[in-house]
Amino acid sequence: MSLMSMLDQAQGGRLFTVVARSVDLDEAQTRKAMTKLCPAIAERLHTRAAQDDELFQSLLDLISDNGAASPLDDADSLTGIEAVSDGNAILDDVFGSRNAAMAALRSADPSIPERELAKLAPISATAVVAALEQSNRPLALASEPAPAAGAASGQGVFGALVAAIIAGIVAALKRKLTASTRRRRSTSYSRTRTQRRTTSAGRSRAPARRRTANASVEDIFKDILGNLGK
Repeated sequence: MSLMSMLDQAQGGRLFTVVARSVDLDEAQTRKAMTKLCPAIAERLHTRAAQDDELFQSLLDLISDNGAASPLDDADSLTGIEAVSDGNAILDDVFGSRNAAMAALRSADPSIPERELAKLAPISATAVVAALEQSNRPLALASEPAPAAGAASGQGVFGALVAAIIAGIVAALKRKLTASTRRRRSTSYSRTRTQRRTTSAGRSRAPARRRTANASVEDIFKDILGNLGK
């Protein structure tokens, strides 16, 4: 699914309404602005990830850590304080500095008022990374360890029943945990960014996240970049 299609459907089709309230624009203005800003950010992020392996590894970390709840599904995950902080960190990494980001995004849509652009830019950046996470959920699932051989076969009907009950309890607990933490969940980009800078300044980074289906930059961006404006 393309980037803008994902944003159109997010939060039950109300994403632009929710964002509009946080930036003092109406829904139509917000959608028009993000239709320009998000593709510009996505294209630059794609270019930077192809050039910077540490940035690419951070994106793989986010994809691998992606749980059942997408940041696109919750208002605070895009417009809250943590989300805006994440967005500014993304802009800094992608464009070199926040000022450079504002200049580049100003050219993407000169009609956006300066004050609203300053608010929409980090939200749009967070939305792009959240869409990248969501579009690559199958890759994250594919990277999870497979059940041990024999775990289900040969255990008998009673064993299978017990296993199913335990699986149901675990699933219920995960849903409860997701519900209780959803308001605090952003893209977590700032966390992976800090880890990236710490490891690059000292010890070498473990290549564990390459297990994400041995994904390449083109693999993880292919859906959101396929039909950016649609």
